[in-house]
Amino acid sequence: MNHIPDPGLSPFRTALRERPSNTPAEQALLGGLLVDSRKCLPMVEDIVEPEHFYVPVYGEIYAEIRRVVQSGGVAAPPTIVPKFRHHEALDGADAGKVFADLLAAFVGIPSMPDYAQAIREAWLMRSIFDVCTEAGDLCSKPGLRTAEDIRDHVETGLLRIAQGCGENDPLVSLGSAIGMAIAEGREAATREDGISGVTWGYKALDRMTAGLQRGDLTLLGARPAMGKTALGLGIATRAAAAGNRVLFWSGEMHARQLGARAGAAWAGLSTLAVFTGRRWDIPEDIVTGRREPLADYQWRDLEDGERAAATLPLEIDHRAGISVAQLRARARRMARQKRGLDLIVADYIALLRGSDALRRGANLNEVLSEISADLKLLASELHVPMLALSQLSRDSARREDKTPALHDLRDSGALEQNAATVIFLHREHYYLSKVAADGEIPRRVNESASDYDARCELHAAMTRESKGKATIVVAKSRHGPTGTCGLQFDDNSTWFRDVGEDPRSPAWTQTGPEF
Repeated sequence: MNHIPDPGLSPFRTALRERPSNTPAEQALLGGLLVDSRKCLPMVEDIVEPEHFYVPVYGEIYAEIRRVVQSGGVAAPPTIVPKFRHHEALDGADAGKVFADLLAAFVGIPSMPDYAQAIREAWLMRSIFDVCTEAGDLCSKPGLRTAEDIRDHVETGLLRIAQGCGENDPLVSLGSAIGMAIAEGREAATREDGISGVTWGYKALDRMTAGLQRGDLTLLGARPAMGKTALGLGIATRAAAAGNRVLFWSGEMHARQLGARAGAAWAGLSTLAVFTGRRWDIPEDIVTGRREPLADYQWRDLEDGERAAATLPLEIDHRAGISVAQLRARARRMARQKRGLDLIVADYIALLRGSDALRRGANLNEVLSEISADLKLLASELHVPMLALSQLSRDSARREDKTPALHDLRDSGALEQNAATVIFLHREHYYLSKVAADGEIPRRVNESASDYDARCELHAAMTRESKGKATIVVAKSRHGPTGTCGLQFDDNSTWFRDVGEDPRSPAWTQTGPEF
């Protein structure tokens, strides 16, 4: 048999460890394709790709056979051999003899899928071998890379293997890119909700944005006390209920606190009632000052919520002060698992740590810019939406019109530039109720009694009108229009719902498979 150069690693490495391969299976598979390409190719083309072959020229022969068959031709030796007569990968070997050996290696058509599986298995083992070998080389050279860098490198390599990627993603022509977009649009058109991304869990937001888009960083900004964590948790919970696996990172609240919120929303209670086990919907005892314990039906409602949440593919990471690298490591591990990963929610962005090198001499804007850029890269790498919550400065609330806008992100580094979509959460009722914190609206200088009374009446009417309402401002959208939409907000259970949604209905409805 003609000698074809070994495409392995350096001579030193191969002398110590041999890279996994299955050259006989590669030869047998190519032999079968050369005997009957039209019958054999459909049996293997969904299993093996050109890059799975150990011998480079075998991968190129497979690619050429597939191209000929897919264009309507017959890939037989007379049409294939001439293309490889002077191929550099043969290194002077006789092309005719190489193809004769391939034909001689063929055993039978029924075995074609087995050959393909064997080739893919060897490629997978070889890919893991290469990642581990490179990691070993890096570990043997102290000071060249940090342990965290090497771990990150290994996880990236293993993730690419799990996703079936080679070292580099292929180039995509404009025509192919348009075709991808059309296919995505056709798929969205068949869905009842009509969205192309991962659902927000709120119809109003889905209608405005077509969902949370994969590979994008989306920013949800709000001032303190607006309910951004409640909305983030609602989005995560409802997206999971639709069948999406969600990672929720909470840098501010413990998992049990988030659990109390979700349980309270399900049972129609306050979070305080969940933690104390007592009723806050009725007055305390005048004599003892104690509150009644929760009723049996309220405990049952909470337990029903626990059972409903147990089937959701939603996992909470409540490690405080972690770096983006640590979040990335956990997200990658989830993405490699069979169930995969569909959405990451980070609450909130300023609580993530930047890199050690940047933290030593950088200001907050530079740190936030780095963190948002890294989150954007993570979304792109895993091809999942990244929803990052951001707290706006209280200073912006001093304006007469307190509705947040993009300029409120001016002191937050490159958050806006790195985000494909920016939305803000605003509850006017919060500010209106604060005006008369002492029970009386302050009177302006030189304001007449009639003007003051009229202003008080208007304020009271606006306060009543805004109660239980929230506004979502879509301030930036790379994929669609900007504008506003409304949500309901239950102050008692701190839970958001769509406008028109029955407040007594379940906090979420599972439509996807159980976890």
